[in-house]
Amino acid sequence: MSAVKKSASSLAPTAGPLGRLWHAIWADWDLMQLAISVLLVVAIGFAPLVIRSPYYLGILILAVLYAYVGISWNIVAGFAGQLLIAHIIFIALGAYTTVVLYTRFDVMPWIGIPASGVVAAGLGLVIALITLRYGLKADYFALFTIALMVALKTLFLKWEFVGAAVGMGLRLNEPSWEKMIFSTKEPYLYIGLALLLAGILVQFWIYRSKLGKYFLALREDEAAAAALGVNTSLYKTLALLIGSAMGGIGGGYYMMYVTFVEPPQVFDLGLNVELVLAAPIIGGLGSLLGPVLGALINKPLAELIRGTLTAGRSGTTLIVYGAFLVISILFMPRGITGLIQDGYQRLKRRRAPERDEEVRRGNA
Repeated sequence: MSAVKKSASSLAPTAGPLGRLWHAIWADWDLMQLAISVLLVVAIGFAPLVIRSPYYLGILILAVLYAYVGISWNIVAGFAGQLLIAHIIFIALGAYTTVVLYTRFDVMPWIGIPASGVVAAGLGLVIALITLRYGLKADYFALFTIALMVALKTLFLKWEFVGAAVGMGLRLNEPSWEKMIFSTKEPYLYIGLALLLAGILVQFWIYRSKLGKYFLALREDEAAAAALGVNTSLYKTLALLIGSAMGGIGGGYYMMYVTFVEPPQVFDLGLNVELVLAAPIIGGLGSLLGPVLGALINKPLAELIRGTLTAGRSGTTLIVYGAFLVISILFMPRGITGLIQDGYQRLKRRRAPERDEEVRRGNA
């Protein structure tokens, strides 16, 4: 790797600004993942020029949402190693917060969606305090979050203020940017892409910062991290706060797109797997590229399974989809990103001698 960095830096002065940027990205796998993620966002931005069907645009919008909430879960589970199975509770709470603020208090979604992140972060703090107080870790932590999801579902089914079992929907007036109500799908796509780009940048900053190093230390060996002086309780709480806040914001955006929410719809483990868990697992849990790449594969795949392979056969969608996830975990434990990284490393090793030879000839 040092030879590659040396050759890249030697060639940089004659390569121009773009060449120096390319060499910097090529020499750093993290930057490579960031660059691919951003390029995917840009490519999706041009999709409406070739995709005219509202149905396919709708799939693309949901794929973007899957990528964003996948990032929020990746920070908690992939970076900090906390097995937050029922991450859907933050998305559900964000969706309900947005619709309640809009319908009950006339708060516009541009304010309601960030407020949803704050409310979801509040729930994340409560979860952190309870689980830390009683020492719930690993499987017990996962079971606690599932139990909490069931309890919240029961509460929202009985709570008249939030529509109880009937659910709540938006007042669909005239299309308006102020109210985030549009007659076409393109604005929803671009808002989602802006949200996703922000999530990608936040994830990258966390991963490269001191905070990210503490998260990774928790994931690898919590006891060793504590022995080295890492405040494990603090960083567990911070991971939950960040992940829950991002999940709540994603839930608010989801509400504005689907325009209706009810407890069985959002407090659902099936949706939890498809919306939150599958994308990072398929793409590569703990990686920077995984949630984005996984979501762009996961959502079209889910629709293909639902619409063609299992059409008209009740229950078979979950069977086929679950089987695909099991196969992915068994044969691609690092996800698709792991396969890409292996190819990147092989190509990098193969090109290193050629670059060194170019440097020697240039210095001669």
